[in-house]
Amino acid sequence: MLIRSLIAVVLSIPATFAIVGLVLVLTPQTTNIILPVLLLVFPVWVTLTVCSYLIAESRRVAVGLLVIAALGFALIALLRTAGLAVL
Repeated sequence: MLIRSLIAVVLSIPATFAIVGLVLVLTPQTTNIILPVLLLVFPVWVTLTVCSYLIAESRRVAVGLLVIAALGFALIALLRTAGLAVL
């Protein structure tokens, strides 16, 4: 259970940053929505952590969270390279 908890808590942090970062990259910088989006970090993190306990196998949870983080950061980098990112 300790390993499952560590997987859920530690690996959901990069996935959370990737999801919230992707939303921030797509949000115009001049709007007043930046702070509320940043405040969504905690609810998104808790949601990912709780949802990771719903999957029976720890390996699938770890792979899923790593894939979410990798795809999120790759999309952020792709958007910034293409010039479509606001930040």
